[in-house]
Amino acid sequence: MTPGDLQALLDSTPVHRALRLRVVRSGGDGVLLEAETGPEHAGTDGSQLLHGGVVATILDSAATFALIAATDTDWSTVDLRIDYLRPVPAGLVQARATAVHIGRRLGRAAAELVGPASERPLASAVGTFVRATPEPGPAP
Repeated sequence: MTPGDLQALLDSTPVHRALRLRVVRSGGDGVLLEAETGPEHAGTDGSQLLHGGVVATILDSAATFALIAATDTDWSTVDLRIDYLRPVPAGLVQARATAVHIGRRLGRAAAELVGPASERPLASAVGTFVRATPEPGPAP
């Protein structure tokens, strides 16, 4: 799937538009997404730090799109583990994600959130996903 195709999928979802998610790169090694977050994504009024749910959504989206990019198939989250490593300031953030395993029915992907000024991870995630339309199995 091309970066343009992936961007069209991102743009078709209101939450992705609200986070201003953009495909920076996609290929055999996964995807790189950027999100333009602002005060509306903060944990409390007046805070400059992102709400944990916003961080989880960005990581979940990146991991899902790594699988979509690799398979040209939609995936749904079954399980997602997030490790919040340090506070995430509002502003530009990037999520790098790779498909770890792709099976007929289940896939596994990992993602990492970084800020623009540092390669140090702010949060990481690993998840299990199910194909929206399972691949056909061998004939009985």
